[in-house]
Amino acid sequence: MRVRRVVTRRGRHIRGYFPSKKMKRMVAWESLLERDALLLLELSPGVVTYQEQPEELVYWDGEAMRAYIPDLRVSLNDERALLIEIKPSSELTRPQVKAKYRQIAEQLLAQGLDYRLLTDKEIQQEPQFSNLKQLLYRYNHPASPLPTRSQLAAAFYLTESLTLAQCLERFGSDVTDTLIAQARLYVDLTQPLAPTSFVQLPAGGDRHASVYF
Repeated sequence: MRVRRVVTRRGRHIRGYFPSKKMKRMVAWESLLERDALLLLELSPGVVTYQEQPEELVYWDGEAMRAYIPDLRVSLNDERALLIEIKPSSELTRPQVKAKYRQIAEQLLAQGLDYRLLTDKEIQQEPQFSNLKQLLYRYNHPASPLPTRSQLAAAFYLTESLTLAQCLERFGSDVTDTLIAQARLYVDLTQPLAPTSFVQLPAGGDRHASVYF
């Protein structure tokens, strides 16, 4: 349960909810950048669960103890928990803001807590961000029927990889997009998707534990 519960439109701030299939509920966001970050968490196969505004922590700012609520707590496939703060990179050019989050990071890490500060540079990096937006529809609305595990294995029986064009010809675009969105097929989303892009079956647990941030 999140600490701050009210999500409203107030002043210049745009707030709302992200429909999460992974969490089976609407997840609150308090900035457009937070909303974009939720897309990465939703489609990252290595993210098991996530919680917005999860808990109130305290840190020492050099003068007094201050309350701090991270934007997200993420549970990863390797059983680690990660606290995340979302901030526009432009805000971190201000020395006071930069110093604040450096203090928070140092103190949380000293307590054995994994902590990351994500900016628009990591969240909206292209072409990954556009690729994920394209896959979101089929993640939420998967094509049907989908090939079984044995049918996928047969398609790759004589080769480690197929091109995206070959997958589209064999499975069709809707099924191919669904399989990639569900991490049943792997393609490097940090690169532009093209007919010659290599598509593979996920290798062991490594790719199933991958995250997009």
